[in-house]
Amino acid sequence: MKRSALLLAATLPLFAVATHAAESVDLGDIATTCLESPLDNCTVHTAGFLNVADFGEVDGSPFIAWQTQFGSTDLDGVIGGFVLFEHTPEGWSVLSKGFDGFFEPPSLNDDNLLHIAGYGQGTGAFNTDRLFQRGDAGWQAIEMDQWFTDVVPMLPAGLGIWKGVDYDFSNPYAGYVANTGLWRDDDANCCATGGSAVITLSIRDNALAVEGVRYTPPAKSK
Repeated sequence: MKRSALLLAATLPLFAVATHAAESVDLGDIATTCLESPLDNCTVHTAGFLNVADFGEVDGSPFIAWQTQFGSTDLDGVIGGFVLFEHTPEGWSVLSKGFDGFFEPPSLNDDNLLHIAGYGQGTGAFNTDRLFQRGDAGWQAIEMDQWFTDVVPMLPAGLGIWKGVDYDFSNPYAGYVANTGLWRDDDANCCATGGSAVITLSIRDNALAVEGVRYTPPAKSK
């Protein structure tokens, strides 16, 4: 199934960063007990803390905490989730959370860009990633979906992105990229035969934007 048929299947209200006064959360059991979760039979998959020199506490204590979770809902069956916590003068509070995929531990780069890689159910493994950047006004959610539409005319004719991509936001100095296979119109959903692409991305107006596409054709058969 082509990605365009399912694009933006989950534009979630939980994608936005909380802007209201948040209630303090006790993280004493963060390693063992699911926090702020609607999941049934919830278990903690990973949990931990991140620190940033520029924004962390004066004594070097952690600045961001997280949980990734496994569980289920009546609607989705087996599903995962994440919860991000931010340390404020009032204590720990929820920064963002979502329960629409399976998530990896977050990563934080030198440009204060916080990325949680995630993928959805099914063979498409569509992205459920979240991306946030901190500036003078605090954390801002970065929109991650529009670029999939914008990149279409930049791809070789007859090729498309049908599944989730692999983002790399680790190095702001080298640039941000999305790596993906490319599908021909007559490909089976399982198997991309149109080569691959490295898509260069930037952040403009709090959204990912396409800067360029580097295309690698498929290997020639001997």
